[in-house]
Amino acid sequence: MKALVYRDKYDVRIEDKPVPEVQHPEDIILKVTTTALCGSDLHLYHGTIPTMEAGQTLGHEFMGIVESIGSEVHEVKPGDRVVIPFNISCGKCWFCRHQKWSQCDRSNPNAEVGAAYGYSRMMGGYDGGQAEYVRVPYGNTNPLLLPDSVSDEQAIFLSDILPTGFFGVEITDMKPGDDVAVFGAGPVGYFAVMSAFLMGAAKVFVVDREPDRLALCENLGAEPINFDDIDPVEYIKDATHGKGAICVDAVGYEAVGHHPAAPKMENPAYEKLNPIQVIEWVSQAARKYSTVGIPGVYIGTFDKFPFGQLFSRELNIRMGQCPVKNYNEQLLRLIEVGRIDPTKLISHSMDLDDAPRAYEMFDKKEEGFIKVIFKM
Repeated sequence: MKALVYRDKYDVRIEDKPVPEVQHPEDIILKVTTTALCGSDLHLYHGTIPTMEAGQTLGHEFMGIVESIGSEVHEVKPGDRVVIPFNISCGKCWFCRHQKWSQCDRSNPNAEVGAAYGYSRMMGGYDGGQAEYVRVPYGNTNPLLLPDSVSDEQAIFLSDILPTGFFGVEITDMKPGDDVAVFGAGPVGYFAVMSAFLMGAAKVFVVDREPDRLALCENLGAEPINFDDIDPVEYIKDATHGKGAICVDAVGYEAVGHHPAAPKMENPAYEKLNPIQVIEWVSQAARKYSTVGIPGVYIGTFDKFPFGQLFSRELNIRMGQCPVKNYNEQLLRLIEVGRIDPTKLISHSMDLDDAPRAYEMFDKKEEGFIKVIFKM
């Protein structure tokens, strides 16, 4: 089968790999019909994620048709169309039984944290879904069955970025009538903006420097702030009469910006980055005594937070991987009845053979290249 394989930083290739087989009675083998390139995949592409090994199939956003099942799978059957959460959950450990799906205690044999597809040995070493077939463990727990009325293009983002954007806002405990500031207008930021409006936000500000991304969020009703032209902290404070906003960091450690205290990194991949830029802005722009939501990815290399500012303004932080299964079924229903349309985010639909070029285009933020899906 064709699979997109990681070889080294900035080196991903289409290679031929064996079709996966059932290894456990609860496995399913999925014939992938649609997969997507996520911003988090660029962390791998840049070589900034430890323990990423050559030969691993990439991709944690995917869906398809159940091809075969293990002897103990009873929740789905061959021929069913399903979308798969990016976190891998056993369904039986303490964390899964308490709906903390992203921290499953059994799925990751290599670390204490939960597992994910296509995302390094540290995250379980599972092959991802940017391939023609993928092995999905815990087949009674992970798949979300899809109705015929919902297309692949509508459903694919239920694997990660739509629930993640919703999660990023929900963990702030925002209330109807609150003003919300989303830092990052990429795909997760886009869905965070959409989710903030769904939850009753009064104003939603979105901070970025990419005109195409800002324009998409503006189409949702957000006020765009290009940080190359405007100080986002001053703008948000002025627009909220000095109060500040409920803040969501949808960027993570590969941020760029103008803060003078950017740490110096030895890895050339970090040369243009300021990993704490968004945290610095948020620590000043957030409403006092509010909770900041951080669905953007951080890793241990960047344990540098402005604790003094956060403490003095009495800000709480909630962060981490979205437990997708807590949200994907409800969000599917919103798609099904037409309340939300995730397809407006798709800028390109390409063949899997074009995936290496797509990574390069996405990394360079070529004009109009916002979210690509690969069709099989």
